[in-house]
Amino acid sequence: MKKLVYLLFALLILSNNQSNAQNNKNKKNNSSSSSSASSGGGCFNESSKILNIGIGFGGRSYYNYNNGYRGSKYRSSPAFGISYEQALKEKVGPGFLGIGAYLGYQSAYWQYDWDYNNNNNYYYYKHKWKYMFFAARAAYHLDALNFEKGEIYFGALLGLRYTSYSYETNSPDPNKNSYQLKNSSLWPSYSGFIGGRYYLAPKIAVYGEIGWASWLTVGASFKL
Repeated sequence: MKKLVYLLFALLILSNNQSNAQNNKNKKNNSSSSSSASSGGGCFNESSKILNIGIGFGGRSYYNYNNGYRGSKYRSSPAFGISYEQALKEKVGPGFLGIGAYLGYQSAYWQYDWDYNNNNNYYYYKHKWKYMFFAARAAYHLDALNFEKGEIYFGALLGLRYTSYSYETNSPDPNKNSYQLKNSSLWPSYSGFIGGRYYLAPKIAVYGEIGWASWLTVGASFKL
């Protein structure tokens, strides 16, 4: 009799533990479902914090001189950029708004080789620029284009472009310094963009953006 009581008591405890475990599981699933519903099941939601590192190609050349002239050549580097984006906690319409900052860098030079005194002894005149772009960044992530592993988004940059200029030459021309161009400058700058991102792992993605500052930017995104 005692053995039967002990057995029933043990079964009661086991049943109670299983019931508690199931209730905890259900609560967890409900919480997960609620969280998923709030974010639309997308890869960008109210808790997203993303670091982007990219390389831009094409876009505006501020001093793109004609390479058709004999002895003239213009070259520019890709645009290197790093940006950070963090979602607002509350939705803005049918999607999430991410805000952050952008830092970009690009360099370029224009060189003209000139035969001073027409004696086949060429000298160079080289103009060099370094562009630095500091901007605020905002991107809108529409629910309808925001999926579990990928998304399409659009946004804008607004900030300042600092241009650092330098000039060098080996010419014996006494007027060589009169060929210098603009000095360093600071100007307002802006750009719109549309982009896409696809996650290869839970916190690592590849992305591409089409914009005005660079026609095409490609790189990697990291969830923080």
